[in-house]
Formats: sequence, C-alpha cells, structure tokens
Amino acid sequence: MKRPVKKRDLVGAWLEKADKDLRLAELAVSQPDPPCDLISFHAQQCAEKYLEAALVWNGPFHAT
Repeated sequence: MKRPVKKRDLVGAWLEKADKDLRLAELAVSQPDPPCDLISFHAQQCAEKYLEAALVWNGPFHAT
C-alpha cells in the first residue's frame, strides 16, 4: 500500500519543478540570440507551478 503524500513534500516537488523552469528561462535570456519563444514558455510554466504550489499549500477553496 502506498504511503500518503505529505502536503509539504508535494509543495516541495512543485517548487523544485518551478525553479528548474526559472533557471532554464534565465539561461536562455543570457544567450547572444535569446529564443523568445522558449523563454516565454518556461516563464509561463514557472508561474503555473509556483501557483500550483501555493494552491496545494493553502488547501481546497470554494468557488464563488
């Protein structure tokens, strides 16, 4: 039987993934001819993953 995933571990995983996207975007920006499409993609993915981490940390919320 699987052990339950702790909220802290799940949030940590989302933050780790977001940090990797941020590092890739920063690396791409530093290139002589920066690939704007890849920078935009990784920046957007980074923002989504940080938001997902915040949503998981704060728990369920009720739609209005």
